[in-house]
Amino acid sequence: MKIIQHPSVAKLSYDQSRWDKRYREGHHAGGLRPDPWVLAHQRYLSGGHALDVACGRGRHTLWLARLGYRVDAVDISYEGLRRLAELVEFEGLQDRVRLIQADLSVWRPESNIYDLILVTRYLNRELIATFWDALQPGGLVLYRTFHTDWARIRSDFQRGFLLQPGEFTRLFADWEWLAYEERRLPPGGQDHEDCNSAILARKPLTASSNTVET
Repeated sequence: MKIIQHPSVAKLSYDQSRWDKRYREGHHAGGLRPDPWVLAHQRYLSGGHALDVACGRGRHTLWLARLGYRVDAVDISYEGLRRLAELVEFEGLQDRVRLIQADLSVWRPESNIYDLILVTRYLNRELIATFWDALQPGGLVLYRTFHTDWARIRSDFQRGFLLQPGEFTRLFADWEWLAYEERRLPPGGQDHEDCNSAILARKPLTASSNTVET
């Protein structure tokens, strides 16, 4: 299965080398089962064209393709995408998946083509700013990633890739909120699930409005 290479990966970068090495050594961030919070909101997903950002080995790419989505899976790691290609071919999903190797600090999605953008365990604020234009009216963003409490467990983690408390509420202030959650790590806690913020937000069909699921 073909992997499309964006010009941003023409030269091997440190990030690509690091992630390629991790996948060769058997690192599978999150395994191959979809994120539990993502699964809990499947009822909102009605198909169409999806973008899986920083897809890794593609646990969500495969899941969305099985649901009937056409998925653009984007990641910097050629090794991760190569392994995903094997799984896509094994399941016969080639007609539903497009694999794109790109540096997400450079690559940007096309405008007005997606019905869903899904992101887990990755943060790029400049990329988030492009999601509104990338989605068709009524399109969804399903996003879950670590906030600053994660640094209390992983002191070596780069702070710039962690959300600040309540940051999703600011980043998606003009969107319609369908669901929102921010778990906090209790004193002495070690559960990484308590270090996540998550949002399901919809680009309004007309004027923006914010409502939160209760």
